[in-house]
Amino acid sequence: MKLQRIKWSKMQLKTVFYISFFSFIICPILIVLITVLNILNQEFKKQSIENIKQVHETIVTELTSDIGVMSMRLSHLIYSNDNEILDYAAGTDSDDFKERYDSNQKLKQASGLALEPTSEIISVGFYMKDQKISYYKNTINMSYEELSSSRCFKTAIENKNQVTIGFINNKLNSGIYSGATKNSLILTFAFAPDRKTDRSEKIEMVMLYQNSGVANKIKNYNREYLKGNNNFGIMEMTSGDGENIFTTLDSKEKFISSKYTHITTPVQIYSDTWYINSYIKTSDLSSSFWKVAHWVLLVAFLVLLLVCYYSSYFLRSIVKPIQRINCGMRQIEEGELQIHIEPDGQYEIRTMIHSFNSMVRRLQVLISEYEEKVKTSEKSLEDYFAGMITGEITPEEVSRRSKYFFEESYVILGFVMNKCKSSENEHNGMEKLLCNFERNPRFSSRCTLYIENSTTLYAFYRITEEDYIGNINSMIQELQKSIYSDYGIDIMASISKKQFGYGDFTDTLEYLQRSFDFRFLKGKNVCIDCNKEKECMDQLLEYSIECLVFSNALYIADERTIIPEKEKLFEVLNKVSLREGQLHVLGLILAIAKKFNSNHANFYEIFGEQYNYFEKVERIEDVRSLKLWLTNYIEWIINYSVEKLYIKENDIISKAKRYINNHYDNSVLSLKEVADYVELNEKYFTSKFSKETGETFINYLTSLRVEKAKDLLKTTNFKIYEVAEMVGYRNVENFNRVFKKNIGTSPVQYRKTI
Repeated sequence: MKLQRIKWSKMQLKTVFYISFFSFIICPILIVLITVLNILNQEFKKQSIENIKQVHETIVTELTSDIGVMSMRLSHLIYSNDNEILDYAAGTDSDDFKERYDSNQKLKQASGLALEPTSEIISVGFYMKDQKISYYKNTINMSYEELSSSRCFKTAIENKNQVTIGFINNKLNSGIYSGATKNSLILTFAFAPDRKTDRSEKIEMVMLYQNSGVANKIKNYNREYLKGNNNFGIMEMTSGDGENIFTTLDSKEKFISSKYTHITTPVQIYSDTWYINSYIKTSDLSSSFWKVAHWVLLVAFLVLLLVCYYSSYFLRSIVKPIQRINCGMRQIEEGELQIHIEPDGQYEIRTMIHSFNSMVRRLQVLISEYEEKVKTSEKSLEDYFAGMITGEITPEEVSRRSKYFFEESYVILGFVMNKCKSSENEHNGMEKLLCNFERNPRFSSRCTLYIENSTTLYAFYRITEEDYIGNINSMIQELQKSIYSDYGIDIMASISKKQFGYGDFTDTLEYLQRSFDFRFLKGKNVCIDCNKEKECMDQLLEYSIECLVFSNALYIADERTIIPEKEKLFEVLNKVSLREGQLHVLGLILAIAKKFNSNHANFYEIFGEQYNYFEKVERIEDVRSLKLWLTNYIEWIINYSVEKLYIKENDIISKAKRYINNHYDNSVLSLKEVADYVELNEKYFTSKFSKETGETFINYLTSLRVEKAKDLLKTTNFKIYEVAEMVGYRNVENFNRVFKKNIGTSPVQYRKTI
């Protein structure tokens, strides 16, 4: 968080304004707009679906009403006047013509009275057990075999004296009776009388056929949808087994796609379930939404116009005048003092410009006075400082020769350079670099400079003010900024403890030099205060010394040594506090960086940039996460060491160890294979390996496999035989034996104890 604040504070005002403008005004408006439109879209879709379901409920209500009324009429027909209609129907099944004719006339008269005249009733059929049929009203053009095979007929036979509901598929009902049309919904109501109800025992089934008005409603809705007058979609009715009850569709294939939304409502018809289905274009669900969205977008556009007008005014009146002041400051940094800025902008900005012009005039006077003083002073201060750094002259001798050198309190500043963009030679590059130091008024007036080499500089800073640390930090930040901007060079700066006199000069210098290694932990353009950070630095230096073996193993990717060293460090982390553990981890990173630096390897190249490891590690909130982060970090170092670092051809054992580390999981890995890889004969390689490592090839390989197995048993849930295969043992019994011999316990028991 602190680093982010520093980066933010270093941005140009115009950049900060644009970032703030877009981050806190434009982006929130757009996010709110998109969120509102998305919510509205979803709500409109929900409302459209709810409207369709309400239409379904209307159809369900009418359908169930028809079924209830017709069921009641059929029951009334059968049971009225002591079942006389069934007696008349039975009389039509007579061989005597006169009796059959009389019964038929009575049947029609009685049925007409019982059912009441209604256009919805198509026909009433009386089906005899001898397969003869008598109809009231229209004759149904279906054979006895077709009717008796229908589900409605069969269900009625199984449930005597109960009305059963069925239907005739509207694709098949054209011509089913005189005057029938194709797109109509014909419901069937079946009643199978038992012996008590049908005293003649001739009637097998009574069926009432109704032309339901629900069909007209569905056709109306479908027609209006196709015209664009409603958003209810194309409706149809299906049975529980998917058979069409009523539909106006020739094919449903185009409706069963991602472009259409399918909405269904179940209808409970006694023991059966029918479904009312609607297919509607998904885009039609949002058609009402877009009418509202156009107005919302228009309002948002007007708001953005007002915001942009305000931002342009802010830029003209505040940002641009401040940029002119900043430009003037840059000219002063470059040594150009003939500057005058015309006052412009708001009142406060104009006052600031007047103050700036006054400051420039005062600075001109001060620099003139300083140049005059320099001309009359000694010229050997740089020589004295360089001699003390190189050890050619002692601080005590300098104090005797020059009474002015140590007459004031001082601090020593160290500068280390990194990442030069230019390909210029070192001499020309350093000359240009020194120009930036000399252009800084504070540095040129208070510092004596010594250049140790192309990357390291020292400065002797004379303290003449109380708040010297704040002023030094400001000076260093200005130098870091200008040098990085001009030459692409990152500068690490270190500030020693405040001293007076020559007594502690040498110790102060040595401690300052040790602090240079901390640049690897601090990131880009860091400034280290040795006095403020002394306690932490001492502790990290101590921990880095403890990690020397670990860092050496990581540098050559020696996993045989890395694994136990990592376990040892993890044991420490488990015992200490989180803060103490973080310092141990930072100590390891410091040791690794020092190892890389001592071997002229670029530590920053591992991750491609300079990180502030203090911030990274301090963000970790518990020991478990710290160990996980460290494990990943170690793996990255190992991979880099294996792939990038150069191993000399005569470093045979390191090459062999790396080959073993990369192939230990090969169950047939042999001494001959490794010897061939390093281009030695087996006998000589065996002798050389044992002499330099202190153990035989087999012992090294076995120890490595056991360490890898321990790590897998600790950190994974793999089964024992899987762990054995992963570390190069194809026989789990052999793995158990070797593991127990080396560790003293079996893999299973080892996993239980961790």
